[in-house]
Amino acid sequence: MKKYLLLLLLFTLAVSTVAAAFSYLTDPYGIYRHSTKTSWFVRKVAAPDKGRTIKPYQAMQASPATLLIGNSRVEVGMPVQHAFYQQADVYNLGLPGAGIAMQYDYAWHVIRSRGSVRQVVIALDFLDFTSSENNISTEADRSRWQQRLQYHLANPDTAQHHYGFILQERLSLLLSTTALTDAIYTVFAQTQKTNALNAQGFNDGGVYYQQVASEGFSALYQQKAAELTQRLAAETLFVTGKSHHFNTLHSFISLLKAEQIDIFLLINPYQQPYLANLEQHQLTAELQHWKQQLVQLAKQHQLTLYDFAIASPPVINVVNLSSKNAADSVYFWEPSHYRPALGSLMLDVLHSGQCQQLYLLCDKYSEQ
Repeated sequence: MKKYLLLLLLFTLAVSTVAAAFSYLTDPYGIYRHSTKTSWFVRKVAAPDKGRTIKPYQAMQASPATLLIGNSRVEVGMPVQHAFYQQADVYNLGLPGAGIAMQYDYAWHVIRSRGSVRQVVIALDFLDFTSSENNISTEADRSRWQQRLQYHLANPDTAQHHYGFILQERLSLLLSTTALTDAIYTVFAQTQKTNALNAQGFNDGGVYYQQVASEGFSALYQQKAAELTQRLAAETLFVTGKSHHFNTLHSFISLLKAEQIDIFLLINPYQQPYLANLEQHQLTAELQHWKQQLVQLAKQHQLTLYDFAIASPPVINVVNLSSKNAADSVYFWEPSHYRPALGSLMLDVLHSGQCQQLYLLCDKYSEQ
């Protein structure tokens, strides 16, 4: 009996070791340093839906000089390579569905942990700053993610360590059944048309190609319009100084300036159907009010604000919705998410300081 139990234990240890080694070498979430140096399995197809969990660990391996901060628009919209990055490491910290408190807490964790960040791009999104009339949050609830981070924006002068939780979570990304399943999926799904992250946090938007090819742009635009309508119709939204949003941004900028990090502020572009939906729900005035508040905040910090949410050609020129060729829509995946081609033009603007590129792309607000 003892011999049997010993053999069972040895077998279990052997299987676990092999599984862990396979997960480590495959690195389905891109959280190990070797993943940035090998061409094996560069498309992390299991990672996109786990971004909030893995990106703090993934970024720790990148040691980025440039940090891109925002929500899903940044994750799928910024290019992997650009002169703006100054030939140094960059990390895309775009977090789908995350509010600004989470975005900035995650960013501060990377900045304080690595000490490598020299410039940040903060992409601002209108709905991230809105509040419901019945629920004006005056303080961000950080309980859902703070254990994962070593440094918290809420208490920037004190390093709050949660090594036990971090170790447990990192082990689960290596030793769990989910990790093994995702590692196998990563091996066999490299060429599938599905979303994938790379080791720098960029999402290649592969699923869009599949959706457009099978259903055309019409279905995709209708789906996104329905999602936005459902959200806007559910509650009355407005911009108010009573909520935590502007104070959170102000505090974050103050911390960045204290670290002598170059700051680039931009307002994300939205395509015309998205803006029309906001107008339909009587939010156009709130959008303008939000922009005015951001202009004042930028002036307070002596920063330039680039507003890409204007009627530029990429915004007003909508693809033929009957098309099933993803190449027909150069600048937008759908009304609420821009493509890397437009992200590249936006970085051209930040790099040069001029809104006039191929055409007028933005309004620029600065004290100069």
